Amino acid sequence: MVEFPNLVVVLVDPQNPGNVGFVTRVLANFGVHELRIVGEDPRKEQFAQMFSVHAHDILHKAIIFDDLKSALTDVDLAWASSARAGRNHSVTRALVPLAELPDPNSLDGRIALVFGRESTGLFNDEIALCDLAFTVPTSKEYPSLNLSHAVSVVLYHLFSKYAPEEPRQLSEARAATHQEREQVSKFFDDVVDQLSLKEHRIPIAKQVFRNLLGRAYMTGREVATLTGIVRRISELVNDNEKLED
Repeated sequence: MVEFPNLVVVLVDPQNPGNVGFVTRVLANFGVHELRIVGEDPRKEQFAQMFSVHAHDILHKAIIFDDLKSALTDVDLAWASSARAGRNHSVTRALVPLAELPDPNSLDGRIALVFGRESTGLFNDEIALCDLAFTVPTSKEYPSLNLSHAVSVVLYHLFSKYAPEEPRQLSEARAATHQEREQVSKFFDDVVDQLSLKEHRIPIAKQVFRNLLGRAYMTGREVATLTGIVRRISELVNDNEKLED
């Protein structure tokens, strides 16, 4: 039995092929069998092969992408790992504690766990492509984890807390897709653009709304209802602007 058949691990620009090999072993340890890599293809590198040991199959089947957006095309939810939390004004790096991530097996659709570079992690524009960013609790004196260690800690947590003894049973309520969440976000963006906000507040307002959607784990029906409401608000705002003109 594969404990987490809907989980995908995405490595963005891994710089050490040996780490990629170790990561494949971690995936096999904790019931995840799909790996995606953004950037150079490390699959034939000596250390990637050497350290993957009995997880060669995961390494060989890993899919290579040019950029993160392409790697997330068919993903319904994307959770980004980050060690760098922003201060209160940083909505892009408003991090969710690892312990608050929900059970992946209770959610419909494909879920990506996204991990960044060993040296710099994920950039803000990459985190913005994800539905939420989460962090692993570590010492403040040295918060950065080795890539394979970070993947190990995250998957161990999910496995020890949520791994099922029986094959997962999906709820009847279908989770909202990325496209559905993006549609309601576009209507919300249109509303924000019509408001008398200071220029620097506009992208913050838009990002906060996306953060809320990402953490809400909404069903398709809920997002459809929300889309209808936000679209109607957008229409009313636009109609009011035309009357004032």
